[in-house]
Amino acid sequence: MPDRSLPPTIQAAQPPGVDVEAVNADLADNGVAAPGDQGPLAAEVEQAAAEHDLQLSVVVVPEPAEGAQLQALARQVVAERGGTALVLSPENTGAASATFEGDTVTEAANSVPGGDNAAATGVFVDELTDPGPPWGWLLVAGAVLLVAVAVGGRWWERRTRRRKHAAALAEEGKRLRSEVAAMADELLAADRRMPLQDDSTLTSDFDKIAIEYRELSHAVERDPVRRRDADALSARVRTARERLERITQTLDGRAQS
Repeated sequence: MPDRSLPPTIQAAQPPGVDVEAVNADLADNGVAAPGDQGPLAAEVEQAAAEHDLQLSVVVVPEPAEGAQLQALARQVVAERGGTALVLSPENTGAASATFEGDTVTEAANSVPGGDNAAATGVFVDELTDPGPPWGWLLVAGAVLLVAVAVGGRWWERRTRRRKHAAALAEEGKRLRSEVAAMADELLAADRRMPLQDDSTLTSDFDKIAIEYRELSHAVERDPVRRRDADALSARVRTARERLERITQTLDGRAQS
C-alpha cells in the first residue's frame, strides 16, 4: 500500500520491481532490507544505535536504479519508520532523514564508496555523525579561531586513527589469506593419505576441515572492516589449522607404527 503522506510523484518514482510494503516489513526486525546475509548490515545498524543513538534503516536494491528513485524510496521509508534511511544500489545511493539536515544527509550519502555494503554503511554513519570541522562557520566567526583550531585538530586526529585502523585491518586480512593459503598444501597431502585409512571418525573430521577450508577461502577474500570481525575470523583460521595439524599428526603416527 503506498504511503499517503508522500506526493504521488514521489510514490511513482520508486525503483522498478521494489515492493515498498515488503521493504518496510523486512526492515521491522533488524533495520535491514537486503537479499542474502543481512548480518554485517544489521551489525552496522546496531552499532549506529549504540554509539550515536541513530535510528538507521538500510535498504539494498540489487538492481541498478537512478539516484532520484533511491532518494524517493529513502523518503518513503523515513515517512513510515522515522529516523534515517540509507538506500544502496550497485551504482547509486539515496538517503533521507527526519533528524538530520538535508545537506548533511546528502553529503554523507555522496561520500559512500561502492562495493561492500556494510563498509559503505559505516562510512555513511561516520560522515553523518562526524562531518568534520564546520569551516564555513569558522570563517564567519573569526573570534573563535582558537576554538576552531582545537576542533579541527580533534577531527584530524580521529580521521588519522581511522586510516591507521583501516591499514591495520588490511594487514590482518593479508595475514589471514596467507595462513589459509598455507593450509592448502597440508590438505592435499592429507587427502592423498586418507583413502588408506579405515577410520570413519578420522575421515569425517577431515571432510569437515575441507569444508571449513573452502568457507574460509571465501571469507578472507576481502579485508575485515571491523576489529571484532578480524578477531572472529582469526579464531576460525586458528581452530581450523589446529584441527588439521591433529589429523596430520595422527596420520604420521600411524605411518610410523
